[in-house]
Parts: sequence; C-alpha cells; structure tokens
Amino acid sequence: MLHEVGNHVKLKELTVMPGQRLSMQRHEHRAEFWFVAEGQATVYTVDPNSTEYEVSARPSRHEHCWIRLGQWHQLCNDTDQPLRLIEIQYGEQCVEEDIERR
Repeated sequence: MLHEVGNHVKLKELTVMPGQRLSMQRHEHRAEFWFVAEGQATVYTVDPNSTEYEVSARPSRHEHCWIRLGQWHQLCNDTDQPLRLIEIQYGEQCVEEDIERR
C-alpha cells in the first residue's frame, strides 16, 4: 500500500507479471479506480445473464477503468510484459475483509 486516508480511501500500486491474474472478486463497501502506469491490463467481469466471464476493458499505458461497487472484476496480464497499475479504493470501508471471491 502506498497511502491510506482513514478507512475511506486507499492508494495501492499493483504489479502483475506476464501471464498472471488476480482472483475474480467484488466488494460490498468500496469501488475502485485503476490507472495503468505500464503495460496493458485485461479486466474480466461476470455476465449476469449467463454467469460466464467476459472482457469488460483492456486499458493500456496511461488509460484507466472504473470498478463499480458490487461489480465482479478480475485483473489479468495476458501480455509478455509486466503490468503496473495504480489502484484507488474509495467508499464506506477500504479493508481487505471486504472481498468476496468467486
């Protein structure tokens, strides 16, 4: 973690190595803003009609995407270069316990 402003805002720097991915998850008490500092991200979500995973965004260097409160999301690096991302968490509670994994 880079910086924390009480329980309502956290700033993190994430590095996802080539071919790696984080878990599919969602949060009840926070939303997130992701800014790609280096590389290209693939962001998956869950189609509520079929429960299949689908690509929701592919932001590249200096692009961003928003993760809404309660939205399923998974951050992946489908490239052969490292992905560096700045994550801003904001909401009622920005705590690690607010993670529901699928």
